Amino acid sequence: MSSPGLFSRVSVAANRLIGHLQRTQVDDGSWSVPYTGPNFLLPLYVITTHLTRRPIPQAERPRFVAGLLKPQLPDGSIGLHEESTQGAVFTSSISYAALRLLGENPGRPELEKMRGWIHASGTPVKAAAWGKFILALLNLYPWSGVTPVPPELYLLPRWFPLQPSNISGYVRIVYLPMAYFYGRRWQAPLDSTLRELRRELYPQGYGEISWPKHRADLAPTDNLVPESLPVRLLMPLVRRLEPLVPAWIRHKALKLTYEHILYEDEQSDYIRQAPVNACYNTLAHYLEGQAERVEKSWAKLPLYLWQHPGHIACQGFTSSKVWDTAFTLQGLTALSAAAVPAAVVQNGCRYLCNNQIIDELPNPRRYHRLPRKGGWPFSERKNGWSIADCTAESLLALIQSKPFLPEPVSPEIIRDGLSFILSYQNKNGGWGSCDRIVGPEWIEIFNGSHVFADIMVDHSFAECTGSVLSALALVRRKFPELERSRLDHAIQGGIRYLTDTQLPDGSWEAVWGICFNYGTSFALPGLRAVGIPAEDPRVKLGRQFLLRQQLPDGGWGEHPDSCYQRRPIPSKTGLVEPTALAVIALLATGPKDEPAITRGLEFLLNTQLPDGDFPPQPIPGLFYRTTLIRYDHYKRAFPLKAFAQFLET
Repeated sequence: MSSPGLFSRVSVAANRLIGHLQRTQVDDGSWSVPYTGPNFLLPLYVITTHLTRRPIPQAERPRFVAGLLKPQLPDGSIGLHEESTQGAVFTSSISYAALRLLGENPGRPELEKMRGWIHASGTPVKAAAWGKFILALLNLYPWSGVTPVPPELYLLPRWFPLQPSNISGYVRIVYLPMAYFYGRRWQAPLDSTLRELRRELYPQGYGEISWPKHRADLAPTDNLVPESLPVRLLMPLVRRLEPLVPAWIRHKALKLTYEHILYEDEQSDYIRQAPVNACYNTLAHYLEGQAERVEKSWAKLPLYLWQHPGHIACQGFTSSKVWDTAFTLQGLTALSAAAVPAAVVQNGCRYLCNNQIIDELPNPRRYHRLPRKGGWPFSERKNGWSIADCTAESLLALIQSKPFLPEPVSPEIIRDGLSFILSYQNKNGGWGSCDRIVGPEWIEIFNGSHVFADIMVDHSFAECTGSVLSALALVRRKFPELERSRLDHAIQGGIRYLTDTQLPDGSWEAVWGICFNYGTSFALPGLRAVGIPAEDPRVKLGRQFLLRQQLPDGGWGEHPDSCYQRRPIPSKTGLVEPTALAVIALLATGPKDEPAITRGLEFLLNTQLPDGDFPPQPIPGLFYRTTLIRYDHYKRAFPLKAFAQFLET
């Protein structure tokens, strides 16, 4: 049973949170928070300024230095992400190089300690593939010791499994400029700082190292995803065959890869998809002597920077504004119209409507893209990449907002969003993020990143599929005339996918959040939304999983190691985001007087701050099972939705 006065206390908490959201909404109608976490992004940004001869102004350098040193661990190393408890040679080496390029003295204690850790860990010859590649661009590592990235793959027919059109968009878009650089074997001209860096990073002597032997030489910290036997056998073969490739074929491959780079930039107004390919593409234009395109690039690259007090960080996208705004609107509009300032909802809807992608790509198939019109990106329209679950959450938010709007959202917006979602469904019934599954899933064995898992194919994901099912159910109910036959068929496919991927303990594994609680908390509401009854064994089993995961303090929480070890590992104490999500899922699957719901709400009420916000939380998101990334707005959007659904159920 609910504790005495719980309803009124939740109502007060919701009002406080609404007040906080009203105060923090920005002028364009969105909510803006830093989307940071990975420690390899800021070093790459700084290195790109050096490679393109675009020095960071002297007055700004201390804040970049502070950002690079902020995640340094007590042993001197830099981990893969902000909350890493162990360093990686990859991130430590490129961070050290970036600090020196900013003019930091190698005798500075932090640099001495970092350099000592790098030496003790085997020097950069032990770095993961991305680390060696970035150092090769800086002329701090020879191409002979780098994993081959042949541009000729772009010339192969589509039926060839490793032709880039068969690879996930997130990976393909980074492989593209890497193949261009590798094919050119370009390296920065040696200057005094780079010569010093060679001496500092390699105490054994740069010229004394047998580089080809170290291509797959990795420190344990950089070997999170060991190479498969096929990769270990294939790479030496590629190295031997490469000199046999005629120069005209290499020239043709380089011309084609640069054509793809230019296409991606022009279709995203030079914002690009994410910071890694944004930095790389900028360098590609520099090497091509395209001064105007370099200027366009540098006009947009700073959008990836987040200005903290005292230091600068680099974000994983230019923002997470579409994603965060959609979730916030869902919480606001789940409450009665009398409880929420209409202007807050209207401004949020304006942001979402203004950032739906309304133009189609020219000739998308040639450039290995899928149609994008009607979808929503993660950040803003000009990013140019429509994402399935971003579209689903945006549709949910806009449709639910109808009582708060002076006139309904244009039916064309809903229709185009629905058409986009339906076009992105995979054959297994599920949905991924920015792509359909195109290539065979077994090509994952050719993952040579060493630090990222499950990267080669944009798989279907439980959390994305749950989001899409919730959106499709609402569209079917509110717009029964739209695509009814295709919509019903798609829903059945989504149900089938979630049925097939539910684990024996009742959970679903997520990839973009931590991890089994996150996946289950999206899958269950999705199933219930499309009419699967609460008594269904699949729903009951998932609900029982969440009930078992509740912690003694009433909250829910999961350790990030769950994602890498692929088994539920509870956190020591409850956390705001997973607690709110679990409450939402339990409210969707059973009675609101369930004691676990009461305890979860009590946890949230006791955690909330007087201004309506919640305290800083551990990073709740990740990608590729190893790298944490911030979703700081979850701690507001998800509790609001939990409060609203409790109050309005």
